[in-house]
Amino acid sequence: MKIAVLSDIHGNFRALQKVVDNVEEWDADLVFVAGDTINRGPRSKDCLQLVRQKHTSDGWRVIRGNHEDYVLNFEKPDTPTSGPMFEVLQHVYWNHHHLTPSEIASVKALPYQIEENIGEGQILRAVHASMQGIRKGIYPDTSPEELAAKIAPAPQILAVGHTHQPLLRTLAGTLVVNAGSVGMPFDGDIRPSYAQIYWQNGAWQANIIRLDYDHAAAVKDFYESGFVAEGGAMVKVILWELNSARPHLSHWNRLYWEAVKQGEVSVEKAVEEYLGRLR
Repeated sequence: MKIAVLSDIHGNFRALQKVVDNVEEWDADLVFVAGDTINRGPRSKDCLQLVRQKHTSDGWRVIRGNHEDYVLNFEKPDTPTSGPMFEVLQHVYWNHHHLTPSEIASVKALPYQIEENIGEGQILRAVHASMQGIRKGIYPDTSPEELAAKIAPAPQILAVGHTHQPLLRTLAGTLVVNAGSVGMPFDGDIRPSYAQIYWQNGAWQANIIRLDYDHAAAVKDFYESGFVAEGGAMVKVILWELNSARPHLSHWNRLYWEAVKQGEVSVEKAVEEYLGRLR
């Protein structure tokens, strides 16, 4: 059996197309998408439509991540539509605004976890980040003790994403596979990643696959879609993430959110100051 695990597509349709082509060439028997198909990037609608199509035609198993929840928050009547909080989340609103009610309903219907019997009672479980929640990720430097807690109850294979940093680890008979990110890697390598899992020599094995793709076209999509013009100042930070393959939204939040919330600095000014530090 051959199993592909994709995660964290984040509206990068160019990267998704490349990965889909490679998965089909490899002829995977099962494909799991471990959340965050949408948001952060400009072509969430296209990515969602392609993943839904593959779910229907090829039986892809799809779950939701924290970014699906961020988009769905704009279905709630108490979500801000003005002020600094809205300005920080304007890119999320932009992605929500471009989805139809049917597409929103399909996102709402996604489970947070899927388990699959992969033979002889063995279980592959897919969750977005870990068994502790959709924002409690498994990182390369996660200690064995912390890892044990994050995979419990331990299956034969746990497939995750969220961190945008691919890894393969084994702990007490459990193969832990973090597929990294299709659309927004954070390990310094701009190439999309996904995981291939297969049975060989009496055991489950896994590889992380990296693929070259048209990164320049992905950048162009930020502009041609209207995302840069309409998605608010934080889109500039996201674009820096795409080009550097490093996380910056979380860093910006730690440095500036309190000051923005208190009205000490505008979102636009805080973004320019942050990016000025990086240039």
